[in-house]
Amino acid sequence: MSNYIVLVKQVPDITQITDNAFDPETGTLIRTRLANVINELDAQALAFANRMKQDSDDKDGKIIALTMGPPMAEEVLRYSLSRCADMAVLLTDRMLGGADTVATANPLAYAVRKIVKEILNGDNDYYLVSGMQSVDGDTAQVPPQIAEELGLGCIAYATAAEFRNGRFEFTRIISGGSQVVAAGKLPVVITVAKYDYPLFATFAATRRANRMQIINWNSADIKAAHIGVKGSKTSVIRVFPPGKSARKCERISNPESLAKLIIENFKKQSSQTRNGDDARTNGYILPNRRADKFDRSFESTKKENDDFAFLADKLRKSGVSEISRMDENVRKTILAEASKRFHKKALEDMLNGLRATEPSFDGEVWVVAEHNDGAIHPATFELIGKSRQLADSLETKVGVCLAGLNVKPMAKELIAAGADNIYIIEDKLLGEFDPGAYRKVIADCIGAHWPQIVLFAATPRGRTLAPMVSYRLGCGLTADCTALDIRDRSRKGQIAILLQTRPALGGNVMATICTKNSRSQMATARPGVMKKLPPDDSRTGKVISHKVQLCDDDVSLQILKTELGSGEVNFGAEVIVSGGKGMQNRNNYERLVGSLCTAIGNRLGTQVERGASRAAVEQGFIERIHQVGQTGTAVGPKLYLALGISGAIQHMIGIANADTIVAVNSDPNAPIFKQCDYYIIGTVEETVPQLVAALTIKE
Repeated sequence: MSNYIVLVKQVPDITQITDNAFDPETGTLIRTRLANVINELDAQALAFANRMKQDSDDKDGKIIALTMGPPMAEEVLRYSLSRCADMAVLLTDRMLGGADTVATANPLAYAVRKIVKEILNGDNDYYLVSGMQSVDGDTAQVPPQIAEELGLGCIAYATAAEFRNGRFEFTRIISGGSQVVAAGKLPVVITVAKYDYPLFATFAATRRANRMQIINWNSADIKAAHIGVKGSKTSVIRVFPPGKSARKCERISNPESLAKLIIENFKKQSSQTRNGDDARTNGYILPNRRADKFDRSFESTKKENDDFAFLADKLRKSGVSEISRMDENVRKTILAEASKRFHKKALEDMLNGLRATEPSFDGEVWVVAEHNDGAIHPATFELIGKSRQLADSLETKVGVCLAGLNVKPMAKELIAAGADNIYIIEDKLLGEFDPGAYRKVIADCIGAHWPQIVLFAATPRGRTLAPMVSYRLGCGLTADCTALDIRDRSRKGQIAILLQTRPALGGNVMATICTKNSRSQMATARPGVMKKLPPDDSRTGKVISHKVQLCDDDVSLQILKTELGSGEVNFGAEVIVSGGKGMQNRNNYERLVGSLCTAIGNRLGTQVERGASRAAVEQGFIERIHQVGQTGTAVGPKLYLALGISGAIQHMIGIANADTIVAVNSDPNAPIFKQCDYYIIGTVEETVPQLVAALTIKE
């Protein structure tokens, strides 16, 4: 008999976000102005666990819903009880507030231990099921970190489960394909990426749920090690609305006009990146390398830069060349002239900040390489390019951690991409990616050398591995970064730290985050956002072997089948035409996407490639190798056409670097219309043939 502990979370309804939901001065979300709902992927996880229980015929097995939040989070537990949960546990305490993912995962893991001990009577035959991520955080870090705290395997990005021969076999998304796996042993953590069979509450079940008692625990009940702000490993420096979209979001009335715009735009495209970590140079200079010892022009915020510039000017005018020689009269003069700019405590903090010149971290800048079938993932090269920029500012080297079987030949390509040192970990148990084995060897290698920065690609693999490695090493981690910069927080005594900027709340806000209480600063970065360097085969570097003892117990999963997209795809093409679920069937996809690819290729004289959304791939319209998006491939063509694609955040992440985005969708409220340049409201069956005809007409 198996039991099921399902993590659920109450989140703000981001579909209802309007301008007045944000504080105009701070840019922070005013959560009281939004309705609260169950996180959609957690609702799917609840249904997923219920189906597992039914398929395995576990009539005596319990489904226990667990959440952490304020007392009002009881609502999400009532929701769970009205669907399928047998019991519910609310972990609530003011001390738990303000937590990052570490200080969220840790108390939840301790609560799971308490559930197993007191409710399941020590029975370890259970599955811990959760949505892949929550819409308010979008990090996907908490479930893998819970797995690390509990010492469990983690099957991430699950889409299906089948009970065969007395065990479950899970289908999960991997980079470029899918995989069927089984847990090496129980318990195990399952994160659900998609499950299309929702649960509905009956009137009787709702009444029963409202009468049921919810178990309430506080921080004293679980005695967790990392709680709230104090237990967090990262700190939010700034939250702000994203900049206004550079997309035109222009509705076009007919296919003929759209054809003309496509031709005109393609001819004048300069292929400059619109979003993310653009071509600007970091430009950071270490304090002891600056011409002026009072120069603090690399602070984390504009206000700090302005305040330090004001202070430096006053110090120079007062004839102060050394902070140690500053007297009380100068202090009083500066404070009088500063007026409302800053007060006495802030002045003392700034003066102390001017004394700080040594970097807060030391060591190399590392990238954890991702590879498959002897080929390095393109995102690894992008991260090496960014690491080169960061390392040059910090006057240090770029290292790459490369784990696997027979991977040493890849070192030359990584050095040519900009790396200085390649740290190789080879073992027969690393032949296929297993989170349990890989987290052990990579954490061991990092712990042996302690780089100051470690970057992972925000791929399905990286978003599973990075949280486990960072948690094991006691380091903070920021997910899905779109910008990475070296800056100072001199008033805090932090010099040359990594500022990590990422979108949250479905892209409705941006947050800049820094690491605290950690030996290394760690982040995952979105593929397709950073820029790789042109390969330089003349570069030289060192290959350093790192030995870690692995045994069969370190392998957490049994990999039963792996399916990667077959054939060849050229996502470097200047034009990509993608179809989504709105294509309805494979015949429509092949006919409509194919004809448009041919028409554009002939008219513009360029290469055109086919793409697809995840939904289209899962419907069988085209092979997975053509999937575009967060769980597929990030692309950056001159022209991207989205046919019947709604514009889910996971897809839009993958096309953010396209110069021009054109959308065709029959839903007037499709999210993609707010994130594209030109769009037509209409069915693909009617619009695409007319667009093909317009492109075929000779002028």
